[in-house]
Amino acid sequence: MEDASTPLPTPPDSLATQRQQVEAASDFLSICDRLSTGYDSGYYWEDVQRALRIAAGLEKWPE
Repeated sequence: MEDASTPLPTPPDSLATQRQQVEAASDFLSICDRLSTGYDSGYYWEDVQRALRIAAGLEKWPE
């Protein structure tokens, strides 16, 4: 019988998912930073909506 305090190994798919979530969050924060300093540069509500879609995984980050 296994010791209950031993954590189960994380499946590789879970690690890939976590990495994608971190990258999406980082992209979102980058866009938010640009928005907070760039309204005069042409970043508007459409950009905020796109950032939210990217962070939610509904849209891909442009390559």
